[in-house]
Amino acid sequence: MRKEKLILHHTNGTIEGIYSNAGSTSPLVIIINGHNGFYNYGMFPYIQQKLFESGISSYSFNFSHGGVIGDADVFENLEKYERNCMRLETEDLLCILHNIKKEFNSHSKLFLFTHSLGGVPTILGATKAIEEKIEIDGMILVSTVKTLNFWPPQMLTDWAMAGVYFKKNNRTNQELPQGFEFLQEIINCEEDWNVKEAIQLLNIPILIIHGSNDEAVPAEHAASLFLWIKKSNTNARLKIIPDATHTFNTKHPFEKTSKELEELIKTTVEWIRTIN
Repeated sequence: MRKEKLILHHTNGTIEGIYSNAGSTSPLVIIINGHNGFYNYGMFPYIQQKLFESGISSYSFNFSHGGVIGDADVFENLEKYERNCMRLETEDLLCILHNIKKEFNSHSKLFLFTHSLGGVPTILGATKAIEEKIEIDGMILVSTVKTLNFWPPQMLTDWAMAGVYFKKNNRTNQELPQGFEFLQEIINCEEDWNVKEAIQLLNIPILIIHGSNDEAVPAEHAASLFLWIKKSNTNARLKIIPDATHTFNTKHPFEKTSKELEELIKTTVEWIRTIN
């Protein structure tokens, strides 16, 4: 796979990622990770490799305030992590989209591929990008949440009282600080971060993929997303992969693929090829 480190700088800070180039006229997929995700997490490098083998370019990146620096897989910058929120992630994505022509030359089409909580800044960011005359040819929503407010009520209460909530990451054993602006976005999500309203504004092809055994985001989220758009968006499609977990039966560090991950990749590649 031909790949290179590609770093973008904007007002929020540094966006660092891996650009896999399958040819300047190939389709380009921007991979947007979810909460606590990063470009080297688990299945993402493998997905980039398989896309490349299928003639599809990609850019997978770390959010400017995601806390993970470069090729690391632990959260080194907890000060930035605490400030991270949907606003900053959306601004990061818009920065990437505005730099598409400059950094990624003349790719034939542009797709957004997002996982889990990354769906919120992706869906909201796409509506803003289209308003700003950035052409997006399609969106793939993988294991994506239907709302920003899916946190336990007691957690939100404790979070509001302290202004910050320390949530243990079972992989790294770090106590990760969830910040105040993020909490305000969750509380006010029906007004300011309404996924249902935003996705209904998108008149672009949308592929929704979810695992039937998703332990983190139940498949009901995918069903709702599809229900909201299936009548108004004739290019919407829903794919539920039997027995697939949140990360499609793989883990970090990535050891091997799975039939569920292969089905995710196959479905994605075939769908991209149908978009004219």
